[in-house]
Amino acid sequence: MYTRIICIIILSTISLACFPQKKLKQGDQALAQKQYYQAIIFFTDYIDKKNINNTNFAEAAFKIGYCYKELSYPDLAAEYFKQAIEKNYEDPIVYYYYGEMLQMTQKYELALQNYEIFKNLAPNHEFAEKGIESINFTYASLNNPTRYEVKIIGALNSGEFDFCPFFEARNNKKLYFTSTRYAPNHITLNSESGDFCSNLFYSEQNKDGRWSVPALVPGIINTTDEEGAACLNRKSSNIYFTRCKHEKNIDKGCRIYVARKTGSAWGQVQEVEIRGIPDNISIGHPAISDDELTLYFVADSLLGGYGGKDIFKVVRERKNQPFNLPQNMGPHINTEQDEIHPYIRSNGDLYFSSNGRTGMGGFDIFCAKHIEGTLYKVENLGSPLNSSHDDFGIVFMGMREEGFLSSWRTGGMGKTDLFHFVLPEIRFTVSGKIWNKNTNEPIPFVDIQIMNDEYVLMDTQSANESGEYEVDLKPDNNYIIFYKAEGFPIKKAEVNTKNLTDTKHFTRDIFFEK
Repeated sequence: MYTRIICIIILSTISLACFPQKKLKQGDQALAQKQYYQAIIFFTDYIDKKNINNTNFAEAAFKIGYCYKELSYPDLAAEYFKQAIEKNYEDPIVYYYYGEMLQMTQKYELALQNYEIFKNLAPNHEFAEKGIESINFTYASLNNPTRYEVKIIGALNSGEFDFCPFFEARNNKKLYFTSTRYAPNHITLNSESGDFCSNLFYSEQNKDGRWSVPALVPGIINTTDEEGAACLNRKSSNIYFTRCKHEKNIDKGCRIYVARKTGSAWGQVQEVEIRGIPDNISIGHPAISDDELTLYFVADSLLGGYGGKDIFKVVRERKNQPFNLPQNMGPHINTEQDEIHPYIRSNGDLYFSSNGRTGMGGFDIFCAKHIEGTLYKVENLGSPLNSSHDDFGIVFMGMREEGFLSSWRTGGMGKTDLFHFVLPEIRFTVSGKIWNKNTNEPIPFVDIQIMNDEYVLMDTQSANESGEYEVDLKPDNNYIIFYKAEGFPIKKAEVNTKNLTDTKHFTRDIFFEK
């Protein structure tokens, strides 16, 4: 009897000891499959148990922080990285990751301190200078922002993820985007994030500038799988989109599909044939060129990649032919971290987001201008288009400096939101009144000629009956303005708009006398 009781006690003790280890193993398996939401649950259960030594606690806390980092929750990630540091986590990378999360939450001084600790502990690491450079860039960008104006559009957004906008061709009043908001008949939970799987929505702007309540894109594009990160061809007859299929214990990955418009709905969905993609590699985030002969996309990792997610392209000679083998966009675009959400503008400029370059925090949006071959000049768009949190999925209204982007910045409505941006027009004007100095009365209908400093005639005007005038000027010119009033010598004035970057009004009152 006593022997049996002792055996039960021993078995119970072994079972209790093994339980935390099981949670740790389950967490590692979920993390390896990028099921971050599930991994957090397992690791949290593990560290909630008693009698876990500092080394094991630090490892689990680091992994929870990493999962929250990948899900872009910097506040939560920072807390667990901090706990890992307090428990003496051995890998110095924890200081770099902690610095990244602090930078995303705008705690720049503390972020800089952790970047400097990381550099001291790992001076030869490829990220040794990157964090410090990013803080310096952030301060410079905040102190010298571009003239873009950015504001959230409440009608388009929800409390969930709303991202990756794109316009219908030649119709800037109809906007498509991806959202994880509640969608009846399309309800599935994403094992990676714990959110609803995403679907494609659209909204239309009326003549008063108001956007309609977003609705699911009609047709058979949206399913209980995950759809999103899409684009339209130039005629808006084909839509290219990402679809990720979820089946229990099976990682089928993501692929790019194309659907064709029939009437007002989308149908004839089929997978885009891209040769050379292994079955276990996910691809998505399509961007199609105007001629539909070049398709840009993102892949998790492919042979010859640079690490993380890379941007690739495939080309074909005709639209009815399959694409050739994928080409990596090269080291001028891709880094050892992640490049996502390419967008090709009509002039050939490539926009994309990256967390592997010097930036303001999280993912920043970059513009790459093609030089030759795989050589590009890449520029960070700076503040306010970029923020301390994730910024991605930009789209322009044709060649206008106006459009939408998605961002998880402060001031949003939930998670990622759609923001409108515009570069206000710079306007220069000169106005004044023309007087007879002898009589102190205005001179009406004076002839006005506006020339540049090379005496090329730019415009002609006439003062009104009260002697008043106003002239619009162009930037980057040194103007000479001539005033001709009958019976008086010609008068002139100068106005210089060169090197001016803000709207400005000039006043030039003219006094004729005999």
